[in-house]
Amino acid sequence: MRKHYAVAGIVVAILVASLIVLAGSRAPGKTATTATDEAGAATLPTDPPSPGASAPDTDYAAMVKLLAARYARHPSSTQDAMALADAYLMTEQPAKAEALYAKVLATEPDNQTAKAQLAMALHASGRDDQALQLLTSVLAANPRSQLAHYNLAILYFSQQRAGLAREEWRRAAAIDPTSGIGRTARSFADLMNDEGSGTHSGSGGG
Repeated sequence: MRKHYAVAGIVVAILVASLIVLAGSRAPGKTATTATDEAGAATLPTDPPSPGASAPDTDYAAMVKLLAARYARHPSSTQDAMALADAYLMTEQPAKAEALYAKVLATEPDNQTAKAQLAMALHASGRDDQALQLLTSVLAANPRSQLAHYNLAILYFSQQRAGLAREEWRRAAAIDPTSGIGRTARSFADLMNDEGSGTHSGSGGG
């Protein structure tokens, strides 16, 4: 069965990005510090479910509620819109995430983070060609976009193109090995080497 997206990888990336936004307003049970710690200890996703296969965890649901209330108070805030979009993506609501990323890009067309995350929303909806095109455009504008390399690795991994995924995770880790995403990328790349995942590498798409 085709894997729509690697849930663990998406969750780690979004936790690192969105929970930092919550540093001044903590969501229940989560902090920016623990997000980074969790990112460093991530495990390689092997059989992610399709979108909507499981209900969001209670802490994540509480986080969405908190961020939605915050965004309602500041509808013109890019930071709050991005945090809520990330939370929607993490809780398997890609259509809602896509709408918010698109809203941000309507006013900030050069927002590369919004583009990289919009690609994940498209990917979660099964539109991999569009996701790939978007990530490619982000990397053309900024080859050192750690998030774009990381998200591209998720896309490749879900398509069972392990060799390409490993290389993108290596690139993401090399940009900043001390960040949460960098440590997770290195962990994923190392796990793929340890488990011999390279035997599934190739250029075939999903």
